[in-house]
Amino acid sequence: MNDRSLRVGLLSRLGLVLVLLLTLDAVACYLTALYFANLVYDRWLIDSTRSLAQAVRSEHGQTQFDVPVVALQIFQFDEVDQTYFRVSSEKRGYLAGETSLRDVTSEPLNGIGLASGALAGQRVRIVSTRLAPALTGDIVTVTVAETLIKRVTLARDILLAMIAPQVALLTIALWLAWLGVSRGLKPLTDLAAQIEARDQNNLSPVPQTGLPREARVLAARINDLLGRLGNAMRAQKRFVADAAHQLRTPIAAVMLHAERAQRAPDGATEREALRALHRSVERAGRMSQQLLALARTDPEAVIAVELKPVDLVALARRIGEEWIPRALQRDIDFGLIVPESSVSVLGDERMLSELLSNLIDNALRYGDPAGRVSVVVEDRGQPKLSVQDDGPGIPEEERARIFERFYRVPGSAGEGCGLGLAIVEEIARLHNATVEVTGGSDARGSRFTVTFRPAELRRPR
Repeated sequence: MNDRSLRVGLLSRLGLVLVLLLTLDAVACYLTALYFANLVYDRWLIDSTRSLAQAVRSEHGQTQFDVPVVALQIFQFDEVDQTYFRVSSEKRGYLAGETSLRDVTSEPLNGIGLASGALAGQRVRIVSTRLAPALTGDIVTVTVAETLIKRVTLARDILLAMIAPQVALLTIALWLAWLGVSRGLKPLTDLAAQIEARDQNNLSPVPQTGLPREARVLAARINDLLGRLGNAMRAQKRFVADAAHQLRTPIAAVMLHAERAQRAPDGATEREALRALHRSVERAGRMSQQLLALARTDPEAVIAVELKPVDLVALARRIGEEWIPRALQRDIDFGLIVPESSVSVLGDERMLSELLSNLIDNALRYGDPAGRVSVVVEDRGQPKLSVQDDGPGIPEEERARIFERFYRVPGSAGEGCGLGLAIVEEIARLHNATVEVTGGSDARGSRFTVTFRPAELRRPR
């Protein structure tokens, strides 16, 4: 189970960004501090080099470097760094200083050359200058080198002085971010509290007043879900109520006929009671089957149904063959009128089979005995599936009500439960199709026609 906190997640990402920025800022600060430390100490080193160059003089036409030992000791004295120097001329070569220190300048006379290098295993900063003593015709190079301890220490001290307030600012920023995120998430926590405070019977929409745009999107999705749940619960309650109401009569009849069979005084009465019991059980079973079929066609129960191409011609042949024995029992001429080529629609084959079976069952129940029932498939721009009988027909004033649940035309024969046509209408609606009832051929009977869309079918919203 993922128990991560949205608040902690947001702050972690924000903190990571701030730490990354602080790291980059620290690098920039260190490089800046090192630059200015070098700038300061390079100037001191240049001044030391020029002071040392002033000790170079000309005597009897020769270059001389004459500095008292005490003065050199003072020059090289430093509690932190080591200072090295070298004086050499083009004519006389090495004059004084550290023999291992090499001249690195290629600057013009009296110019200053700066470079970094290594001496005695330590990194050093080197300054060189070239000068020409008068009356000697010679070029003298004065080189001074110094280790980098003071520079690095100064850069580190500057960095620490700059980082301390940066860390303090980071801490304050994270604290302010925590307050901001908490305040920003408050609409979500309030929304969660509202939902948590509800019981299972409260499916009213969540108020969206005062919510930010992102929270309104969430509230809208929750309200959409609550709406679907409400529809599903109402459909379930309606199904339970319908089932309890409609099954009460056949179950009471079953109990009555069973009791009658138990108390039958003779075999003939017992057999008659058993036959009545069988009819009642058959009617109860048929009603249960229809109720379950109606529940399966409820919009909330078919969310996951995937519409696929279905051949109406093959469907009519297969379902028609299943009803032939029933038609023969009633001596009904059962016919199938279909084109030679397939007629394809997008639909659910199981539901379309239920639709056609209900239309055929309705025609066999209410058509005339020894009459005719026909299943017709057409494709004249729009696929159509029809079932026609030659029974007494349906009065025009009743045709608008026959698709209501449990409604039966007054005075109609048969033992239907009034659910078959309601199931047909629900299935047709789920396929974006329409159901129309008209009179049969020769003004006799009824014709039920299901008309499908010619274009790609889509589930209704």
